[in-house]
Amino acid sequence: MFYTRGAIEGDMLGDIGTLQRQAVMVEIEEIIQSTPDYADVREALRSLNFVPEQDDADVAIWVQPDLRIFVLLQMNLGGGYAGYRVTAYDDLEGPEVRLPE
Repeated sequence: MFYTRGAIEGDMLGDIGTLQRQAVMVEIEEIIQSTPDYADVREALRSLNFVPEQDDADVAIWVQPDLRIFVLLQMNLGGGYAGYRVTAYDDLEGPEVRLPE
């Protein structure tokens, strides 16, 4: 990526952060879809600086505070995923959602 001379506007930095967030979100979705073993997904999340907020047998919640990404994994009893969601904090709706500071 090339930048022209001069000050980088605040919006441009915001756009770079948004692009980085989206790239990581896509990467996480690809990892989840291609990796049936949760232990491998857990290691991938850790390597991307995600922090477990909850890591139980039925639900796992991971956050990446710097990029403001939230990952929810709902597990099947057989070991696969019943569902998942990868989203930015800003996209979460509802007052019942409590996010780490």
